[in-house]
Amino acid sequence: MSEISHLFSSYPPLKILVVDDDRSNRLMLKVFLGRNAHAVVEAENGQQAIEVFEQEKPDLILMDVTMPVMNGYDAAVAIKLLSGKQFVPIIFLTGLTDDESLAHCVESGGDDFLSKPFNGILIGAKILAMQRILKMHHELETYRKRTEEEVELTQHVFNSVIGRGARKELAELSKWVLPAGHFSGDLMLYDQSPSGKIYLMLADFTGHGFSAAIGALPTADIFFALTPREFSPIEILTEMNRKLRDVLPRGHFCAITFALIDPAIQQIDILNAGLPTALIFDEMGMVKARFSSDHIALGFLKAGDFKVEMTRHHYSANDLLVLYSDGVTEAQNESGEMFGEVRLMEALAIREDPLGAVKMSLNLFIGTHPPDDDISLITFRF
Repeated sequence: MSEISHLFSSYPPLKILVVDDDRSNRLMLKVFLGRNAHAVVEAENGQQAIEVFEQEKPDLILMDVTMPVMNGYDAAVAIKLLSGKQFVPIIFLTGLTDDESLAHCVESGGDDFLSKPFNGILIGAKILAMQRILKMHHELETYRKRTEEEVELTQHVFNSVIGRGARKELAELSKWVLPAGHFSGDLMLYDQSPSGKIYLMLADFTGHGFSAAIGALPTADIFFALTPREFSPIEILTEMNRKLRDVLPRGHFCAITFALIDPAIQQIDILNAGLPTALIFDEMGMVKARFSSDHIALGFLKAGDFKVEMTRHHYSANDLLVLYSDGVTEAQNESGEMFGEVRLMEALAIREDPLGAVKMSLNLFIGTHPPDDDISLITFRF
């Protein structure tokens, strides 16, 4: 067996648990593995293997199948449960060669198998393959932990910026967001000025997760910097467009619906730039006004080319404003069917709790199918 020692030279040695009721087999494997710098711990049966595994924490296990007290199949199942998320490869050692027995090795948690009598070259090759997998698993785990730390930090910054508006509760406002990634690519912002005017915005950035957060943070900064000073919607949108054109990668943009509500005169100024049609329902649940997209999304045009006009509408008491992203109507069930506008309108017509009705209807529709796009919905009862 010594002729394959060079196979192990490029990877650090392992602690290997050898499980076999035959003492001569254990001794042969211990000598071979020891020559290749691996540390070896032993067990005579499956039950003992579980105990040794818990005590020694081996990196890899060579497991016989047919043993007294507990067989290798049952021991492998128990060890995989004890391992949790940690990857501890199990290579079965078996004299059984029928397909059913070999399939049972894999079903029990085995990662590979070797037929008896042992072949040194094959043992070396199998262990080398597992060392490669262990190395990749370690690298992936390191990357996962680093990514989790970055996500946690970014989430903290994101929530700190985006959550500023949440300190001002508006009883008239209800909102729901179901992100497709770590962060929603849809951004909901609202604020009330000193004079009582309400600024309300729903934005949908290209992509979701980190790519969406790139645009969401400066957009929220501009919103919360200018709304308390009662800048006009056009001034705010112009500044947002300038900033997004500077920071967003080419091909990325921000679809947006922006509304300024003045309760003193029951008036709303609204702009839709790339989002689904905004709606106003009367108190009977009938559509009273529609505001379709009539402007290019933010982040495309240069500052000198960016010109917008707000649409003005006078509302009545108990009217309901509805803003939503295309993730609502384009949400798919397991059959690939879209939720669609008809189902949305039916749910919104429920007067008591239209947002709750949409949420229930959509969740029932998609079931366990994860959303492909961020889902966002805002309702505002005048």
